[in-house]
Amino acid sequence: MMDISKIALTGLLALLVPAGALAQSPAPNPDVTDLQKQLQEMRAQMARMQNRIDEIEKAKASTDASSPGQVAQNQKSPSAAPLAQPVALPAKPLAPKSPTTFTSGDWTLKIGGYVKLDMIHDFNAIGSTDSFNVLTIPVDRTLGTNMRIHARETRLSLSMVGPVQGHDLKLFIEGDFYGANNVVRLRHAYGQWGHWLFGQTWSTFMDEDNIPNTIDSETPLAAPFVRQALARFTTSLSKHTQLSFGVEDPDPEVVAPKGIVGKTEKTLPDFTGRFRWNNSRGHVQLSGFVSQTRFRPDKKPPTDVMIYGGLASARFRMFTRDAIYAQASYGPGLGRYRGDVSVAPDASNRLQAVKVAAVTAGYEHYWSPRWSTNLVASPAWIINKDLGPTFNHRFDYLAANLRYWFLEKQAWVGIEYLYGRRELLNSASGSANRIQASVRINLP
Repeated sequence: MMDISKIALTGLLALLVPAGALAQSPAPNPDVTDLQKQLQEMRAQMARMQNRIDEIEKAKASTDASSPGQVAQNQKSPSAAPLAQPVALPAKPLAPKSPTTFTSGDWTLKIGGYVKLDMIHDFNAIGSTDSFNVLTIPVDRTLGTNMRIHARETRLSLSMVGPVQGHDLKLFIEGDFYGANNVVRLRHAYGQWGHWLFGQTWSTFMDEDNIPNTIDSETPLAAPFVRQALARFTTSLSKHTQLSFGVEDPDPEVVAPKGIVGKTEKTLPDFTGRFRWNNSRGHVQLSGFVSQTRFRPDKKPPTDVMIYGGLASARFRMFTRDAIYAQASYGPGLGRYRGDVSVAPDASNRLQAVKVAAVTAGYEHYWSPRWSTNLVASPAWIINKDLGPTFNHRFDYLAANLRYWFLEKQAWVGIEYLYGRRELLNSASGSANRIQASVRINLP
């Protein structure tokens, strides 16, 4: 590059020599004078160019002197390929931001829920057409089939979480469409801060982390399954243990004594408590409740009945994702936590708590990351023998399903077989068989 510049400079100077001779002519004319001015300007420009060339050569020489090893290498291998220039790798694409999550400062607001379509075919008569409730199976040999398609389990939720005075404050509201005429039904509405929770959510007595993964929304009859208003205090005893206490809304079902007119009164709240041990593979929970209900006849003194119950629950991960789980419960008035009767009159027409024993056991297996099966069985027994021949004596529940996530973590399709049986104290019984296919799409 420098040689070419010098050649160009020499050529231009050669052209200027005749012009210089013309400048010494004793009788210049106006054209010659103009030409001389232009040549002088060109000489000045050429001088500036030469100075610039000299500066570039000095800079190059200085650079070569600072890296002699590289110069020597280049001299030894004049035909070596030039060093590759660093190429900027394309930036790793960021995970798409959820369109239903918003942040403002330290606060996060999340819209959650899903859309679910249930297609149900009953091969036998049953009173609950939208969910599988064994309590509604007729025992009078009623015949009947039914087809039902609905989207009532569709849910919408709103949560807000942010720091307040050293602890996260969480507000959560959720509803579905199981209300009358498909109106919104409140499922959860609570606030949680530090050790405290106030509002409506899962009862402290039940194990909300061990709900069998059925496609039907009702879940097994023998497992406690109640959301209600409560105030709860929770504290950690150690890294793996936790203790909770709750004061909760009482709502027992009481069957009035025969021939007596009166009303049911709720005299005490439900006092609940639970102890939980957990590790990386699962947990064990022991919980209980105690309460009191009253029946006040119009013309006689009231009768108070104590109800209580206990629950042992465990769930553990097997292999990579499989899970084995079980629950066992017992108590006078335990039906309170599964939609059944808590208090009823005995053969002498005196009110007594209905004693219930129940077991739930299941296994969830993943055939692949997207295919899974859940199998669960759940029997329950009424222990009292003197509640009358038409009182419930035993329930059986069985469910088996197959589920496929056709959109990873976003949407699945599944099919489930459900069997239920109900038996009275007089041995009258009825059973029901159902096939349910469902599609669920989660909000992103």
